[in-house]
Amino acid sequence: MAKMKTNEERKAELEALTEQMGKQIDSYFESPEKIREHLQFLGKFHQYSMRNAILIESQFPGAVAVGSYPFWENPGAVAVGSYPFWEKQGAQVQKGERGIKVFVPNPVTYVLHKDEWVPLSKAPKPIKDGVKQGRIPSRKMMYFKIGHVFEYTQTDAREKGIEVSDIFKRYHRDGGMENEQDIRDALTTLADARNVTLLDEPLDEIGTAKGCYYPELHAIALNPRNSSIEDISVLIHELAHAELHNQERNFERDQPLTAPEKEFQAEMVAYVVSHQLGFSTDDFSLSYLVGWTKDKELLDKEKLLQEVHQTSAGFLEHIETHLEKVNTLQQEKEQSPLDYLEQLERPMGWKDADLSLYERVHAVQSVFPEEVEPYLNAKAALETNLKVDRVDEPLMYIHGMGLGFQQFGIANNHDFSEDQLVAYTIALPNQPLVSGHFVPESAVHPLHHLEKTNRLERPVLKSLENHWHDVLLDEEQKSLSRISLFNIERLW
Repeated sequence: MAKMKTNEERKAELEALTEQMGKQIDSYFESPEKIREHLQFLGKFHQYSMRNAILIESQFPGAVAVGSYPFWENPGAVAVGSYPFWEKQGAQVQKGERGIKVFVPNPVTYVLHKDEWVPLSKAPKPIKDGVKQGRIPSRKMMYFKIGHVFEYTQTDAREKGIEVSDIFKRYHRDGGMENEQDIRDALTTLADARNVTLLDEPLDEIGTAKGCYYPELHAIALNPRNSSIEDISVLIHELAHAELHNQERNFERDQPLTAPEKEFQAEMVAYVVSHQLGFSTDDFSLSYLVGWTKDKELLDKEKLLQEVHQTSAGFLEHIETHLEKVNTLQQEKEQSPLDYLEQLERPMGWKDADLSLYERVHAVQSVFPEEVEPYLNAKAALETNLKVDRVDEPLMYIHGMGLGFQQFGIANNHDFSEDQLVAYTIALPNQPLVSGHFVPESAVHPLHHLEKTNRLERPVLKSLENHWHDVLLDEEQKSLSRISLFNIERLW
């Protein structure tokens, strides 16, 4: 049995790992080439914290993809065969491979006992019971321990024919000219989500500048002389300014950033995102580095990179989610609803079965929970003969009501209180279908359910809410008109 490490040994190991990370950060600022290499690496590992991405890079240069510790049952384990992430993918860590060290969050609950905060795990049972009942105060403190991850090439995945793209679908996507318009649309929705206005043209002549961000207006304009492919990288650059250097963010900073620092941050974000999406990065200028890194403290550099990492990760998450929706919509167009339902019903054994909507949804939920939404989407499209590409306003179909797709506000205004189950499908312009279901005890209407489950982005929810309010106002006006007419008739 392996000898347990003492607290002093664990602390020393964490301190050594932190020092290693600090040296790695410092090395990035030696030349534009070094920072360029780091940014390319950062794009591949944007789902990790910046510090863990740096640690992975320092220990395993050129890493493509690693098994992530959140999937582990035992993050600190080192024995081959105890790594559920790779086992789940059908792969095993190669014998003799050493894990890549990373920081693993380890929250510890403390409880107030005899005027001292002590770990809950070491408190007497009456104290633990008091915490459960809410009688005794407790608080959580975040600590970190060292865990291990394994890189793709440290496993037998290649020998078994398992590709990186098969395992990490969201983070290894091909990009480039073929999906240029989809990415442009994703950036437009990204701007909308952050309340950034995209102007048709600059307010003044900007000469050879590719674009500009107006902090006082929280607005962006691109140079109309740009090529279409230039617009994408420039828009990412300006969106980074809008995210990192808006008036509110500037006010929150203890010390304002200089103009070169702001430009360097924006260019770094644009480089990470563009490179990860597959666009050419040959024209990126990272020479901003030379003028301001001299005599800078390490903490300044770490904070700078931290903000770049967070912003890049947020942008990529939004863009990839949008691209997945586009891909889902394309797949829905390619497979007919009838084909999908027949394919699903065979393993369910539903041939000629007389089941209610509640029974069917419950059965799918029990056997194939990830198929409930596709099932409702296909069912709605088949029963209503919906043409998704012709939807020009928000529509909603309430399953089992026999009314077809209605304007969203009208459909949302039905009384659902007596229903055993409410299943709905929403059609939005240029978006894949969205379906959900709930019992009336958990939500009042579909919009309420969408808000509770965060199924849609805030601007979309707001738009649907406005459609519903318009219907409510219209009904109220009609009601007032009827009352007025009745009063007039009484006067006669």
